[in-house]
Amino acid sequence: MSAPCGTAMLTAAAQARVAAVGALPAAPGLDVAVVVAHLDAAAFIRGAAGFALAVPEGLRDGWYRTFTRTVFLAGQPAALAGRHPYQHVTPDGQLAWYGPAPRRALTSLSRLLRAFSGPAPMEAPAGELAVTVPGPPTGHHVEVALAVGGVSTGAYLVHVHHLVAEASLRGLIRPGDTLLVEHRPALATADFRDALDPTRAGSAQTRIAPARTGAGDLRLFGVLTSNRHGGDH
Repeated sequence: MSAPCGTAMLTAAAQARVAAVGALPAAPGLDVAVVVAHLDAAAFIRGAAGFALAVPEGLRDGWYRTFTRTVFLAGQPAALAGRHPYQHVTPDGQLAWYGPAPRRALTSLSRLLRAFSGPAPMEAPAGELAVTVPGPPTGHHVEVALAVGGVSTGAYLVHVHHLVAEASLRGLIRPGDTLLVEHRPALATADFRDALDPTRAGSAQTRIAPARTGAGDLRLFGVLTSNRHGGDH
C-alpha cells in the first residue's frame, strides 16, 4: 500500500477514536499513575488489564474521556503503601496502579518520584506471549500486535497501557481472557486494514500516535483484535 493510503487509514482511525470519546456524556477528567519498580512485559500487560477491568463504573467515563491518561513513575510500591495506598498491584509487587482520580489527587505522588525510564529501544520479549487476565478462564483469545522498533521503554509503557486499558474499558478484554501478544519491529497498515476501518472498530482497538519523524506523520504502535463487539467505554 502506498504511503498516502496508509496515512489516510491511520488518520481516519484516529479521528474515529476521538469522535467516540467526544460523544460520551460530560464527566470530570480523571488520571491514573503507575509506579514501576521493575518492568516485565507480561506482568505489565496483565496488570494493566486487571486494573482497568476493576475500575468502578462511576469512574470509567472520567478516565476514558482523558484517553486513559496515565503517568509512569519509578519507585517501590511497598515502600509507598503507607502514604499512598494503591488500587491494584501485580502479584510480585513490582507494579502498582493509583486512581483514577483528579490530577491534583496524584500530584504528591508524582512530585515524590521521577518518571520511569529504561532501555531505548525497548528490550522486547522474543516470541509470542500468552498473557492470561485475572479471573476464571474464559477460553477466549485476544490478539495483540505491538510495534517496538525504535520505541523507548517509556513510550512502550504509554502505548501499551492506552491500548490495553481502553480495550478493557470497552469490553474487548474481559476477566479470564488470554491475550496473545506479538512484538514486531513495525506494524504495516496494510496488514491491519480491518482493524483500522472505522466501520469495524467495534471489535478492534488501535494505538496511533505521532511518529518521531518531525514531519507530522502518524505511526501504528498497537493493534488489538477480538471477536467480541465492544462499546465506546
